[in-house]
Amino acid sequence: MNDEPLGKDHERLTSHVAGLIDACEQYSEEQKASRDRSLNYYNGEMDDLTPEEGRSASVSKDVRSVIKKLMPSIMRTVLSNDKIVDYEPVGPEDEESAEQATDYVNHVVVPECGAEQAIHDAVFDALLVKTGVLKWTAYSRKQIKVYEFTNQPSSALLGLEGEADIDIIALQERPEKDTPDNDLDAQRYDFKLRRIEDQIDIQLEAIPRGAFLIYPGSTSIEESPIVGERQIVTRSELVSRGYDKEDIASLPEYDRIGDEDDSHSRQGDDWSDNRTQTSSAMDSVLIYELYVRLDLDDDGIAELYKMCFAECSRDQEGKHLILAMEAVSDVPYAEVVAEREAHQFEGHSVAEDVVDIQRIKTALLRETLDNIYWQNKKQPALDPSKLTESGIEAVYNPAFGKPITLKSGANVHDAVQWMEVPFVADKSFGMMDYLDNVVRDRTGITDQSGGLDPEAFQGMTATSVQLMSESGIAQAEMIIRSLTRGIRKAFKGLLKLVIAHADEPRTVRLRGEWVEYDPRHWNVDMDCKVNVGLGAGSKERDLTVLQLILGLQKEILASIGADNPFVKPNQLYNVLEKITETAGFPSAEPYFTKPNEEEIAAKLQQEGPTEAEKKLQAQMQLEQMKASAKSAIEQAQMEADIRVQQAELEKDTQLQMMKAQQARELAVMKGELDLLKHREKLQFEREKAGLEAGELSPFTAGHLYDGT
Repeated sequence: MNDEPLGKDHERLTSHVAGLIDACEQYSEEQKASRDRSLNYYNGEMDDLTPEEGRSASVSKDVRSVIKKLMPSIMRTVLSNDKIVDYEPVGPEDEESAEQATDYVNHVVVPECGAEQAIHDAVFDALLVKTGVLKWTAYSRKQIKVYEFTNQPSSALLGLEGEADIDIIALQERPEKDTPDNDLDAQRYDFKLRRIEDQIDIQLEAIPRGAFLIYPGSTSIEESPIVGERQIVTRSELVSRGYDKEDIASLPEYDRIGDEDDSHSRQGDDWSDNRTQTSSAMDSVLIYELYVRLDLDDDGIAELYKMCFAECSRDQEGKHLILAMEAVSDVPYAEVVAEREAHQFEGHSVAEDVVDIQRIKTALLRETLDNIYWQNKKQPALDPSKLTESGIEAVYNPAFGKPITLKSGANVHDAVQWMEVPFVADKSFGMMDYLDNVVRDRTGITDQSGGLDPEAFQGMTATSVQLMSESGIAQAEMIIRSLTRGIRKAFKGLLKLVIAHADEPRTVRLRGEWVEYDPRHWNVDMDCKVNVGLGAGSKERDLTVLQLILGLQKEILASIGADNPFVKPNQLYNVLEKITETAGFPSAEPYFTKPNEEEIAAKLQQEGPTEAEKKLQAQMQLEQMKASAKSAIEQAQMEADIRVQQAELEKDTQLQMMKAQQARELAVMKGELDLLKHREKLQFEREKAGLEAGELSPFTAGHLYDGT
């Protein structure tokens, strides 16, 4: 489709677009070495560490090991749910449409558009080569189908020759005997028809990072002045998409030897330069599907255009061809990254953290094995003068039971000795464990990230196991959150495609019933969220949490009843559905039936209490109120008694303290009085003793006589 008449500006436009493509290609080429290295290390091909001749060539595949631990957990978390995404309504009027869109996209569109394979490949690219790219698109193709019919009446051929899209490619008349002349259907035919049908295929694809184009310095797809991809397709494929046959014929055949993307590294053993074609229609050509922002009307605002761009044949070097061009509103690409860096388009891969460790471990592993080989196959030191020619050969090429022949009078210990190489391989094992710990520290990926054999936990406390499990899945959960941003964007675009290309209602079988969907009435602005379950933990962990939730729901239903504000039947079904999916079953339909809210409400109303039951319930409520009131009164009386007892206890305590204080004061006073009496008695005794001795003065004697 061509929306814009280019006229004299065609050459200027193609030159501008070609310059943008060159800048994108150079940017991609700068990162190609890093992508190739990650891909090669994943495949165990380490060209930067070639083994010495005759030495160990073993490779420690740490990059592959880490990614294989992560991929199962991520894929199970994202794809094992019955619904990959849930669409959310924009307004109240979109509630039913959102539910229909969720069912239709997850159960009809996803299997038809190859979404699961695309998500797998994009996630793999994000973990290995920094950035995965998802693309949602609708291919309009002319599909050629051949139908074969046998033993058909002549009436079956009526009208076929006039159809523009139908060709009769074979017709054979069957001989019939004794047929009436006036019976037109008596004559029978065998024939083949070729029919050309217009077909629209909605696809979700993973674009290899080496084939994706983005302008250097762009922080996002939406900001880039140009994004797109390199496509290597056959001429036949392009013609079936509706491009002009003569334009396609003018394109040069693609030369795979000078390929600039990472196809060679990706294909590995499948790569071959020997590709023969049966016809020019199957020749591969290179085109660019681009989304460019251009200001063609000179209004100062750049609009978005979709463009199919190609180079002309070699005899028109420097010329470019725009096969199709149209105005569009969105760019159908989404980046998928495992670790996002602020203000950067490219993410960080898990492989980046492991590549150098794999190189060190590979060198260490080879040296370790070489040292072990030296112990098993020691280097001989021989004296040729004491060995025969066959004996020398036997030493050089030893074999079990093969004799070493000596010359006459020679001693084997003098003729052959073996060099002793110190055994140091056991020192390497600790270093390898250290490097494994470095990988775990960098990536956060442990054996628990992909699930671990329960026997590995024997002898460990439950707390230790829990800590190991949580640390093992924490990094995987963070990676999943980052990956789902791109998946969410892709499914929003996928819904827009479904709505745009729906020309009539479609009836499909879903959950055992035939349901009609009409996407034309859905809101294209509906948002969506990716269902990631309970996280990236093990199945056992998820099932344990779900069983706990189910137990709480059962308790609420048993204590309050089905008509309660906490747990509704559809919520109970959601838990049962999630348990079934987590256990590994594709759907809960064979085991549980999704409740119908209207039927449940009618049943609850129908099964309402009778008059006698209502009277009994009222009486029970009254008795309960009386019991509650009595209990409240008793509680208040008990509290009052306690306060009185506390007051009396405090009063008695104060009285006892006062009595004790008075007793202490009386004891002190009595002690002082006794001391005074004792002193006076001593004084009296001394004076009395003096009088008896006649030593007292008259004054003293008179004083004593007066009694003072």
